[in-house]
Amino acid sequence: MKKLLCITIILAMLLSIAAGCGSGGNNAGEAPAPAAPAEPALDNQADAPAADTAADGIDPNQSYDVVFWHHESPVHRVEAFQRVIDLFVEQHPNVTLRQEVVGWGETHARVFASAESGTLPDFQFGIPDLMITFYNAGIVLPVTDIVKEIDEKYTIYPDILGMYYHDGEYWSLPVMTMPFSFAYRPSILQQFGYDTPPQTWDELLAMSADITARGNGDVFGIGLGGGRNLFVDEQIYMFMASRGVKIFNENGSVNFNTPEMVEVMRYYNDLYQHSPVGSEAWMWGEIEMNLAAGVVAMAPYLSSIQIRMNEMDSDDLGFAHMPLYQEGFTRGTLTYPNNVAVFRDTVGRGNLPVVNEFMRFIMQPEINEHLTSGMEPGGFIPCTEAAAAYSGYWNSPIIQRYLTVNQTAVETLEYASLYGFEYGHWVNNGIGDIVGGNLISASMSRVLTGESTPEDAAAWGAEEMEKVSLPLG
Repeated sequence: MKKLLCITIILAMLLSIAAGCGSGGNNAGEAPAPAAPAEPALDNQADAPAADTAADGIDPNQSYDVVFWHHESPVHRVEAFQRVIDLFVEQHPNVTLRQEVVGWGETHARVFASAESGTLPDFQFGIPDLMITFYNAGIVLPVTDIVKEIDEKYTIYPDILGMYYHDGEYWSLPVMTMPFSFAYRPSILQQFGYDTPPQTWDELLAMSADITARGNGDVFGIGLGGGRNLFVDEQIYMFMASRGVKIFNENGSVNFNTPEMVEVMRYYNDLYQHSPVGSEAWMWGEIEMNLAAGVVAMAPYLSSIQIRMNEMDSDDLGFAHMPLYQEGFTRGTLTYPNNVAVFRDTVGRGNLPVVNEFMRFIMQPEINEHLTSGMEPGGFIPCTEAAAAYSGYWNSPIIQRYLTVNQTAVETLEYASLYGFEYGHWVNNGIGDIVGGNLISASMSRVLTGESTPEDAAAWGAEEMEKVSLPLG
């Protein structure tokens, strides 16, 4: 019956998954397929006017018409953006500020077509690998002074801040982020005799095997995806981060074919044997609904699962740090920050002072709350220490209901990273194509299907990554 429930409601839930990115769609937990083949630069980046050197301040005697794009199509998210717009315009009545929703699946085509026709918006919300694609095309401005100003005032989490730094400049402002860690159902663990979630990889594998063996086909120990898609990239990377594996060396060279990556592949394959049959086709919606339905006991996932549990009026949710590779090893997990990127065309329109002021505005903790817990509790969390400490962020009824879940999510920002962005600056401009090609999960799928050994799969993945690698070291 649990499986039947999962199947019958999965399509509805796919329309409102909790994360802020989408893979060819606009739903909550669908992470975007951010990569497309590198586009030719429309101009030399060195010719880009600096966003920070434009005239500072909004002229009260001038009218402004400013447009921005974002990718959050659910109605409640559009309404959250509108609340922020209204608050900003209330302070600046000579500004017309309009939002437009662009689906993740059409972002690349829309951006590059608009760049060619001169109809780009003034700025856009996006993610780091999408940002690099736009940088490579020469259509964005540096926002270094604004970022430094906000960092000094509110303290942006360092690992997030570094995801936007290259060649002495910051190329986007991180606004909110989506944390991944380890979700579990406490009642299921207790049913099988476990009082706490696993602390190490060995414990996770043993618990998953035990629950699956005793679950009689109704309950499985772990929920993992096995296909070639961004969701599986994300789950694999959480184990990579726990093992200290990075796609690149610090000089930008591909570093995928290593004994540590082979170990990750072997472990993921062993753990995957205790995931439900059919999970090779799982993405965000399937894993979320199987967790909510009690089909799986544990899963590396987003803290946004709390929204679904709240809809079910259930408090049966835990969220822990990812199990350590071994005791004494450094923690690791994934976070996906959303940023504001400013397009070059805004300079010619004279709208840069408004865009700069809007960036300052949305990073105020009392305003940032509208785009985090006020928009998607647990799905989006702040990128600054000040906003994460702001009482208004924590006053959301859902945040309060799952207080420990959200405290853990914020704690992950002290060490969470993103594939290809672990060094405090960009090291390889090919990361967008690597992610867009789903080369992490493509390598892993060769092991899961029995096509390759972990050693051969790591070698194959490294060879494919080399084809699109653009090291900066």
